[in-house]
Amino acid sequence: MAKKTWSEKKAKVDSRKKKWTVKELTQVHNLRKEGKSWSEIGKIVKTKTWKSFERKCRRINWTEFFKDPEQYLKDSSDPNHHLAKKWTDDEMIQLDAYLQAGKSYDFIAEKLDRSFTSIESKAQQTDWKAWREIRKMEIVDPSQAAISDQKEIVVEQLINAILHVCHHDPFTEIDTVELDYFLAKVGLEENRLIIPFDELKEKAKQRLIEFGLGNPESMELGEGTYVIVGDSHGKHTRKDMFKLLDNVNKFLKPTKIIHVGHILDDDKDISYDWGRFNNLVIMAREEELRTIQAQRNKFKFKFDIVRDGQNGKGEINIGDLLIANQEMISDFVKTSIGSLDIEGKAIVACHRLEFASKCTNAESSYCASPGCLCERHIIKTIKQIDFSDGKVIKEAYHEGFSKYRRMGYMHKYWEQGLIVVQVDKDLNHTVILCPIKKTNMGYTTSYFNKMITSKGVFSPDKKIFVIGDMHCDKHDINVLDVEEQISKDYKPDVCVNVGDTFNYSSLNHHVMDRGGVITKCKLLDESAHTNYVLQRVAKWAKENYIICGNHERFAQDFTERFPQFDEFLEFQFLCGIKDMGYKITDLKNVLKIGSASFIHGEIKMYGQSGSKLEKAAKTFGRDIFIGHIHRPEIRFGCYSIGLSGELDQEYNEPEASNWIHGFGLCNQFKGQSWLTSIAIDNNHCVINNKTYKPSDISSWKIPKYKAKLVYEFDK
Repeated sequence: MAKKTWSEKKAKVDSRKKKWTVKELTQVHNLRKEGKSWSEIGKIVKTKTWKSFERKCRRINWTEFFKDPEQYLKDSSDPNHHLAKKWTDDEMIQLDAYLQAGKSYDFIAEKLDRSFTSIESKAQQTDWKAWREIRKMEIVDPSQAAISDQKEIVVEQLINAILHVCHHDPFTEIDTVELDYFLAKVGLEENRLIIPFDELKEKAKQRLIEFGLGNPESMELGEGTYVIVGDSHGKHTRKDMFKLLDNVNKFLKPTKIIHVGHILDDDKDISYDWGRFNNLVIMAREEELRTIQAQRNKFKFKFDIVRDGQNGKGEINIGDLLIANQEMISDFVKTSIGSLDIEGKAIVACHRLEFASKCTNAESSYCASPGCLCERHIIKTIKQIDFSDGKVIKEAYHEGFSKYRRMGYMHKYWEQGLIVVQVDKDLNHTVILCPIKKTNMGYTTSYFNKMITSKGVFSPDKKIFVIGDMHCDKHDINVLDVEEQISKDYKPDVCVNVGDTFNYSSLNHHVMDRGGVITKCKLLDESAHTNYVLQRVAKWAKENYIICGNHERFAQDFTERFPQFDEFLEFQFLCGIKDMGYKITDLKNVLKIGSASFIHGEIKMYGQSGSKLEKAAKTFGRDIFIGHIHRPEIRFGCYSIGLSGELDQEYNEPEASNWIHGFGLCNQFKGQSWLTSIAIDNNHCVINNKTYKPSDISSWKIPKYKAKLVYEFDK
């Protein structure tokens, strides 16, 4: 087929712009009555295309056209000509019925003796939900409605109608909607409004407030202490848990307690105990908002509400930290929060105490969850299903559904806990995850150097400070200086180094196996730096441990080839470890202190499934610290430690990394351990009501040294 020329295309466009004439429309009407197809008509009447004739003729009310064709075409040039003939109540009822029955506009136009355009416009412009609310108004005479007992009912129907028209948008559309627009949307005459339209809008806005939509979608917070809790689920949070929160509130004196996740149970009940906290902010999920608002109004509670907004979620921002609900991970799964597509730094709810860092080419990025306050339970949303078979009703119980049996298995991953966030005047913040466990003192959690229980605040039985992955001589003196300041205030009984202390770059088997020659690194310089740093770290606590990591194994790999250097290159000998009082745990062995375990993390754990943390938790149990992965992370009771070495170790990708500096704290109390992994972000850590940052880094620089070999002989 030959392509149309530009002049032919232009002629076609120009033909569409030509005004319709009575002659051509009459000719087309007669040809259709003769049974001609539209394509045949297009060949006979060449003033326009056959598609144009089809579209135009579908929209003409031929009865009205033949009464006065010229006037009809004149009226049809007015875009609102279809409104000239008012719609009666009977026509609107029939139109609604036909539309719900799925009838075409052509069919309805013929039945109602109206044009296609009139049917199309009315069907699309009417807000049918609002119109159906108006149809409930049985009183037609407004003077009778105003003095009757049904006035409140009529006003209620009008309020529901305007809310439908404005799509329940809080105030914005209600303030801007005009009377004519509203009447057109609901097919109502103005004389049927029994109250002034402005008064109706005010009542509609008040209704939105009652629904909770008057609450803000976001909140900006600044300097202070914040306690974030999650998923209390109404009656499933025990009274003793609220006693713990009372003591947390008294001891930490938080600016706000922020609740994320589900606050209602499956019976739509909220715990009355939340009313005791005047500094509470509830991040209300959309489906729970109305109940939470009603509870606050009924009992005159003082808590604030941040509601889900039009973008699907409400949010609280504290500097660059986002606090919000999330819908991607449901209650009864074990999906890591690291899989959430959230940029930057965020706290969300998922029933588990978790922390996950993310790969980024800019500042550090991570996501955390506070765990839940409720006890483990199954959400029994189906209590009974009625199957009608004559007069037979069959009951169905949740235990009969695999969905609910699966809940009973999956809720074992729920963990009780909370998060403390401290923010300084420069909006630096640190996220501290605090697990909650049961002891003979009731529910018990740990923050910094204190144990907070349902019965009061106590000191731990033992305090353990945990660091790792120094990679000397590529250690970070800024981070070590911050860690030393924190340790002085924490006053640990024990300090544990989880490995990769000595970088052994000069014996890196990865380079040598590829045939490379190492010229930049000097073994004696590395060992001198390691000795200097470890002597200083040994003063942080009375009892010190070091676990050998995979970097300490570099010497072992080398001496397997050259055994004559075995004793000389051995880690403890070369760095003078024994003289400092450190207790050594060999590579791939587990250090146990009370109920807590410590490993480097390089252990392969063959046959075990999941991520490194999941494998460690499944293999060694909960309450375990690991190093090696160079980032703070928490999952299934396994806590990895951020590194104390430089973020650029030359073999990694510092511009695209999830490495973060950090350390760990472990408080032991009543035979149990409370672990947490804490990030040092941009050389800052805000904890214990204090901002820690480098203050004496010059003292960490190694002075000039001399090395000598001393032999001691048995007498």
